[in-house]
Amino acid sequence: MAAQTEPRPQSEATVAAVMTRAVITIGPDATVTEAADLLHRHHITGMPVLDDHLRVVGVVSEMDVVLKPGATVAEIMSAEPRTIEEEVPLSQAADILMAQRIRRLPVVRHGKLVGLISRTDLVTFFARHQWVCSKCGGTQRGLEPPEKCIVCGAEGEGFKLEDAPGGM
Repeated sequence: MAAQTEPRPQSEATVAAVMTRAVITIGPDATVTEAADLLHRHHITGMPVLDDHLRVVGVVSEMDVVLKPGATVAEIMSAEPRTIEEEVPLSQAADILMAQRIRRLPVVRHGKLVGLISRTDLVTFFARHQWVCSKCGGTQRGLEPPEKCIVCGAEGEGFKLEDAPGGM
């Protein structure tokens, strides 16, 4: 069930801006040993499970490998995982990840995997970007444009997303 795109300000960041595009995946017929090896080798905590048409049919995590009995990925994966479309605002992705306590969401376009967004991706975005007030130049961090400037009090859509200086 993919999250739907809602109207958004032009300057609001989307999932596509921060998602990982080179995603480690596995097929449902792979063995649990193969899944464990991929997770270990790539230092990841989970990965999408794809069918022959590159559609997401599940997600397999380190918890699945360690706690669930089974010989194949299909037997231990979480089937029918939540997915998200690449044009969904980051703030909506954050709401899903945090509220549902999900570590990662496969990103799809026309039902096929195009990337992955994780909570770590959200933290990286937060650390590297800031919203700049067009009226006073004041800056704020966040996943979406602020409703009001904390420096001058200006309200509205007068915020521009910029790279944040290092060390902030």
